[in-house]
Amino acid sequence: MNKFKITLPIILVILYTGLILLASNQLKTTKLFSISKNELVNFHANYQLLLLGITIISLTITYFLNKENFLNYCSMGNISAPAQEMKLFGINANDSWAKTGISLTIIISLATGLFMFFQLKQVLVDWTLLQNGILWILLFSLTNSFGEEMIYRMGIVSPLKGLLPPMTIYIISAILFGLPHLAGMPSGFIGATMAGILGLVLAKSFHETNGFFWVWIIHFIQDVIIIGTLFLLAAKK
Repeated sequence: MNKFKITLPIILVILYTGLILLASNQLKTTKLFSISKNELVNFHANYQLLLLGITIISLTITYFLNKENFLNYCSMGNISAPAQEMKLFGINANDSWAKTGISLTIIISLATGLFMFFQLKQVLVDWTLLQNGILWILLFSLTNSFGEEMIYRMGIVSPLKGLLPPMTIYIISAILFGLPHLAGMPSGFIGATMAGILGLVLAKSFHETNGFFWVWIIHFIQDVIIIGTLFLLAAKK
């Protein structure tokens, strides 16, 4: 019975990932609707709507997989909860997540920003274009980060808590989150590795704070950097 309870959430997240990748691929050629002359805005408006639908399905099923765990995690959580030691990421035993969350946000954002900066170095960038797209960038980053956290963190950590050791759960979340980024942005092995590391840290935060405050904040800022870069790159085509 436990084997089925462990396997089912993983299979479901793989299924959601397949739907997300399918939607992303289809929307490159076919849009459900248009709201702007900017094709990137139209793509994300369509994509985020479909992602929201998949997220609602994921949350509904996750709720029934383990109602108690779901309700426990379905909040901002204790943003100052003590963190379990993880020397690799500079997290010491009993460090507050208030301190750890801020530190990780800065370090991870700098790494993401540096990687995306080298993408922008290949073209002449008109930074003033961000003025026209900043509201869209913030909106899409907000919805994208929420949807992915509910699928890859809530959808894995919540049903598997108590069935597997925490570190095993973090690794599963990291792998499931990292692999789709082989075709994402950042892409390839480097992109998948970066996303996987991010996924592991976010799963740890989600579990230890019993909520999604830090995971949403950290993920949101990375999406602002990435979607902002895509907006600038698209404007140069």
